[in-house]
Amino acid sequence: MQSIGTFKERENDFLCSIFYGKWPNIFILWYDEPKKPEDMVAFFRKHPFLFNILCWVIYVQFVYIYNLPKIDHVDYFHIIGLCFLYAIVFYSNFFLFKFIENRKTNLGTVILMIASVFFTLAALGYLAVYNVFPLFGIRLYYEGVPFTISLYLRNILSPYIKYASYAIILYFVLKWFADLAYKRRMEKAHYEMEREKFEYEQAFLRAQVNPHFLHNTLNFIYTEALALSKSLAESIYLLSIMMRYSLDNAIKGKQLVPVHKELEYLEIYLEINRRRFGGGKQFHYEFNGDPYLHSIPPLSFITLVENAFKYGDLSDPMYPLQIKIAVDRNRIYFYCTNKKRGAGKLDTSANHIGLKNVERRLKGAFRERATMTRTEEDNTYTVELFIDFLDNPK
Repeated sequence: MQSIGTFKERENDFLCSIFYGKWPNIFILWYDEPKKPEDMVAFFRKHPFLFNILCWVIYVQFVYIYNLPKIDHVDYFHIIGLCFLYAIVFYSNFFLFKFIENRKTNLGTVILMIASVFFTLAALGYLAVYNVFPLFGIRLYYEGVPFTISLYLRNILSPYIKYASYAIILYFVLKWFADLAYKRRMEKAHYEMEREKFEYEQAFLRAQVNPHFLHNTLNFIYTEALALSKSLAESIYLLSIMMRYSLDNAIKGKQLVPVHKELEYLEIYLEINRRRFGGGKQFHYEFNGDPYLHSIPPLSFITLVENAFKYGDLSDPMYPLQIKIAVDRNRIYFYCTNKKRGAGKLDTSANHIGLKNVERRLKGAFRERATMTRTEEDNTYTVELFIDFLDNPK
C-alpha cells in the first residue's frame, strides 16, 4: 500500500510535467528548453522573440473567447488578422517611442514622426485589409458600405490609440524595471567595492610594520654589517631602499610615479636577486627610450617581474627571464617572458593575484589606454603591457 506522501510526489511530478516539462515542438528551437520555473524565466530572457509570440498567441485566444457571446459568428482567422494588425501598431509605436527618447528630439519632430507613422500604418493597413487578407478569405470590412478615407481613418483611430497606448505603457514599465535592475547592480557593485576595500585595509593593518622602525633598523644593521662585509652591507642597503619604496607607496596611496623612478627601483630589485642567487637565476633586462616622459602606478613593473621570479624556472641558460621596456612619447611597452616550472613543483593557488591587481590599477589610471595580455604556452609564460598615449586610442 502506497503512502499519501507517494501520491503527493506523483501529483507534483504530474503538475511539473504539465507546466515545466517538455514544451511543444514549436518552442524547441534550442537545446536549453526550460525544465524549472527559474529556467523558464532565463529561457524567455534569452529568447524574447518566442516570449512575444507566446503572448500574442494567448491574446488571440482571449479576443476570440471575449467576442464569442457578442457576435453570432466569429471567424477565428478574422481574429488572427485583426491581432496581426494590432501587433504591427503596437511594435511600431513601441520602437518609435524608444527611438524618440534615445535621440532627445524636439516636440515638432516628435509630432511629425508620430503623424508619419500613423499615416504610413494606415496606408499599409488599407493594403492588407482590402488587398492581401481577402486572398486568404479574411474580410475585415462590410462589402455593402462604400469606402471613404475619412470613415476609414475614423474607424482605425480608436484601435490605433488603444494599442499605441499599450506600447507606451509597456515601454515605461520595462524602463522602470531596467532602471531598478541597474540601480541594484550599482548598489551591489558599490557594496563589493566597499567590502573589497575593507578586506584590503584589514589585510594591510594585519601586515603593517612601522616603516620608520623598519627603515631605521635596516640602517642600523647596514652600519653594523660594514665592519663584517662590504658586500653584505650593500645588500642590506639595497633592501632598505626597496622596502622604503614599497612601504611609502602603500601607506601614502600614490596613484602614479614617474617611470624613471619605477625603473630605478626595478633595477634595485634585479640587483638584489642577482646578489641573492648569483648565477642560479638567468635574466636579461633591456630598456629603450626616455624614462622621464610618463608616469605609471607604483610597483607595476616590479610586480610583473616579481611574478616571474616567484613562479618561473629561471635556472635554464637557454630560457632566461627576458625583460624589455620601451618608452616614447606615444606609448609605454613592457615585455616579460620566462620558462614555466614543471607541474607539481609549486603551489599556484594564489597565482596571478598580483597580476590582476596591477591590471586593475592600470585600468583605473589609464582606462582603455592600458592593455595587458598574458600568453601561456607549453614551456613559456609571457606578460605584455601596452599603454597608448595617442589622442585617439583604439
